[in-house]
Amino acid sequence: MTPTPLTRHMVVASLAAAFILFFLHGVPGSYAQIYKYKKDGIWHYTDAPPREVMATSEKVTAKGEPAPPPLSEGTPLLAGYPARNDIERAAAATVTVKSSLSQGSGFFITTAGHIVTNKHVVRVTQAQADKADAHIERVEKRIEYYDDRLTAERRRMGQYKARIENLKKASETEPNEERRKVYQADYRQNLDQYNEWRREYSERIQQYKSEKKKFQDQRQNYNYGRSVANLAQSFTVVLADHTEFYARLVKISATHDLALLKIDGYRTPALQPGATGRLAQSDAVYAIGSPAALNNSVTSGIFSGFERGFLQTNAHIYPGNSGGPLVAADGRVLGVNTFKKLTHKFEGLGFAIPIETVMAEFGGLLP
Repeated sequence: MTPTPLTRHMVVASLAAAFILFFLHGVPGSYAQIYKYKKDGIWHYTDAPPREVMATSEKVTAKGEPAPPPLSEGTPLLAGYPARNDIERAAAATVTVKSSLSQGSGFFITTAGHIVTNKHVVRVTQAQADKADAHIERVEKRIEYYDDRLTAERRRMGQYKARIENLKKASETEPNEERRKVYQADYRQNLDQYNEWRREYSERIQQYKSEKKKFQDQRQNYNYGRSVANLAQSFTVVLADHTEFYARLVKISATHDLALLKIDGYRTPALQPGATGRLAQSDAVYAIGSPAALNNSVTSGIFSGFERGFLQTNAHIYPGNSGGPLVAADGRVLGVNTFKKLTHKFEGLGFAIPIETVMAEFGGLLP
């Protein structure tokens, strides 16, 4: 009987699914400077203005362009950013925070550039490390399991080939013509099956090795990023208009999932703290952040109550929203979004750290 080879689904697909560990951020690209100049009453845009109009041409700030250097008195940021209501003004004060391992959200809490975010956005927390380590261990055990399966299959292939060689010898030495024909037919059939098995195995082993290497590379990148993240003192911050700045770390809370960053030398929009004590159940609230790399997305919901020191809401709070503001209808910030799940029965609810906790933690560092 021909041994049944491992299916591609069992080995390659299962392992490939386990290899999806992390999302690696790309390297920021370069940006060309764009100029505009007026000629014959018409505005022209170019990256290389003619020499005769160079003196009168103006620089244009492009989407994604690195931020201009600050003026000594503090360059105002987002001064002309369009905002039609209180929620859009709150979104304008919300930023994306990037570290070597993750991406989250934050918001300006002062006009001097102070930014509140979650600790787990800028540092690897023990819970995150334990979860990643457990997942890596599971994948490594799965790799070991499939390594053994593939080695055993290769051994069976060798045994099967040896039986085919015996059939070949029997077909060549059998004196009885009828038996010899049977042996020859059996030999050809088994040889075809063996060649198909070997071809299919070779394809699977190559794909398996490729996926295995991807995992090993991602694991190495994760380990490096993890060590760098725990030492980092500055982070990339992306504003609502897509300009990028470096923000320095001011403080990490020892007791709460909070961190304070600061962009120096600029005047920034800022959210005004609200009063969570005045919240009533069913009051409208809005979670702002950057889930799945969507810049300043807003989800709406209602305030459900307090749970273990958190504000509870049915407004969707996705991983990328972590660190972003939960605001009231008037745009005042009520809390800091977090993706914490207290128990399985609260899986459909979002939670935010009250703004009073933020001010108690960082108030002494704010102007």
